[in-house]
Amino acid sequence: MRILYLLVLFLFSCDNQNKLSNLDNYINDSLNDWDLPGLAVAVVHDNKIIYAKGFGLKEIKKNNKINKNTLFQIGSVTKGFASASIASLVDDGLLKWDDPIVKYLPWFKLKNVNISNNITIRDLLAHTSDMPAHAYHSLEIINELEVAKRAELLDIQSNDKKYRYSNQAYGLISLLVESVTKKKWGDWLTERIFEPLNMKNSFSSPYEVWDSLYVAPTFLGTAPSKSISIKNNPRLNVAMPHGKYRNTYRKVLPWQSYDNLQTAGSVVSNVMDMANWIRFHINEGKFENQQVISKNNLLEMHKPQIENIGYFLFADSTSEVKLGRAEGITSSKNYYGLGWSIGTFQGEVHLSHGGGIFGFPAFISFLPEKKAGVVVLANGSLWTPYYPHHEITAHIYSKLFDFEQKDLHYIMMDKTNAILNQVSNLYKARNSQRNPSAKQTLPIENYLGFYENDLAGPFEIKIEDTLLRLEFKGKGAFSGQLEHWYDNTFILYFDGGDGQAYESSLITFIIENSKNVTGVDLGSFGRYNRILLNN
Repeated sequence: MRILYLLVLFLFSCDNQNKLSNLDNYINDSLNDWDLPGLAVAVVHDNKIIYAKGFGLKEIKKNNKINKNTLFQIGSVTKGFASASIASLVDDGLLKWDDPIVKYLPWFKLKNVNISNNITIRDLLAHTSDMPAHAYHSLEIINELEVAKRAELLDIQSNDKKYRYSNQAYGLISLLVESVTKKKWGDWLTERIFEPLNMKNSFSSPYEVWDSLYVAPTFLGTAPSKSISIKNNPRLNVAMPHGKYRNTYRKVLPWQSYDNLQTAGSVVSNVMDMANWIRFHINEGKFENQQVISKNNLLEMHKPQIENIGYFLFADSTSEVKLGRAEGITSSKNYYGLGWSIGTFQGEVHLSHGGGIFGFPAFISFLPEKKAGVVVLANGSLWTPYYPHHEITAHIYSKLFDFEQKDLHYIMMDKTNAILNQVSNLYKARNSQRNPSAKQTLPIENYLGFYENDLAGPFEIKIEDTLLRLEFKGKGAFSGQLEHWYDNTFILYFDGGDGQAYESSLITFIIENSKNVTGVDLGSFGRYNRILLNN
């Protein structure tokens, strides 16, 4: 009887693999269309990794191929690990999902202390915390505690517990875990998640993979070393992220630290380890006969907390569909759980999350009722961050389960081209504002000096090789080159970023009495006052 059972399992496994027999060709034929240097894919079904492979190059212009063990940064896919670390603490009786965070972080406060006093752990994980937002953590080299404490200086934007995606809210989770366990979040994650799931090639920070010379120390910064390549890390199997130079040709980027908001996006992994992460979720908290997190708390992560706008390209329409075990969902609208996006695909409950570290778009997904999941990790920035990942995911599920067959590649490329056209029109509109023959209102020397505000700075605007530059303090902090655009408005080309969505921004100097520069408006990065130095 046992032999018959094993034979059925073997034949079933072979059938699944046969259904994906053309996947290699599908991906290889599409890589150029996707504009990706390379990627890796793993597929899980019925507690087995039935497919795992790499495609393309670890680094452009070098003949080093990506394989199933190549390391990538996974960005916001980290949020599921943040939620799991809380689930483990709930299992241990050390906290509860609905505890206020000030119970464990009594020093934390916002301008409106009534808001901060009522933020729960669940609110942080569901993006319903009303946490105000600012980019200061991406500009300066500051630690996670300082990031959290400066939140008190931010203006309150809302007090309605609506869905607002917040990396700054998630960043508090690592501090909370440290407060409760007296251990660093990365150590707790390794002990309670990575080791039990046999995720031997996963890390909580890029600094566990690279020497600090080769890591940008802040999200919009640059690596201290100007020479960035896989040759700088010969001992490990790493992919290099790729962006573009001013939205033109591909260039190699450094890995980026997100350690000052660690639980929002700092994890490093490969598709084999992430396949084990999928198996753990499909098996309701169990891995290799060990209950790593209780079923109740694992499924709590999967429950919808609040409706949001889904971004899975091939999600079902808004018509009513029959759903599986995800309690609280009544239609194919999208929801956010605790570290997971929840929707439907072909009538099946579909949990997923994307990650967007520069040059490392990542996407993970699973269908709990089908006991199947897909992870795709890539190494090239995109204007459509996860569209290739969505296409691969939908293609795999459609083949495995004989779902309705659509021309997924055509749909994806059509949507991609529409977005690229929008981007092109935005660039044209911005460029039409420029007057290349006009001079700035004041002599160039008048703009030089130091600027700061209560949240960030100081930074310096100086002349270097006849060009204006903006530089925050510290090696690798945010910096860029200024070019005159019109009047007192300049374009700031970032030294860091991806060279696409985070390539540049227009900034405007604030002039008093038509002659004195009193500050500068950096747009989404805030407004800064000029520091007047005593002679």
